[in-house]
Amino acid sequence: MIIRDGDWRLHDYDFQTGRSVWVRFDGEETVFRVDTPVDNIIRDNEFTRNATSGNKFGEWVKVASIPLNHAYEQNLVRAHTEGDDKYVKRWLNDSDNRAWRSFEGNL
Repeated sequence: MIIRDGDWRLHDYDFQTGRSVWVRFDGEETVFRVDTPVDNIIRDNEFTRNATSGNKFGEWVKVASIPLNHAYEQNLVRAHTEGDDKYVKRWLNDSDNRAWRSFEGNL
């Protein structure tokens, strides 16, 4: 059975994570698209953020859960690898990225 989404054909699907890999040939090259559902991550982050509201920062406090592909797209992995803590803190403190935060407060 072939599953399609327009011109895209399902190449791989992970039932545990819901991650799907789609492929299409555009006439010159093969293009892959990866869809990663993030609703559960956002919901878990919100739950943890609400449950730890008012707690103080301490060692080993998880402050965020970010899908790896998004962390790469936002250059967070590169910044962390290069020791650019200012970029990581600025990104995490940005209200546009609140969905990825699992702990309140400024870093």
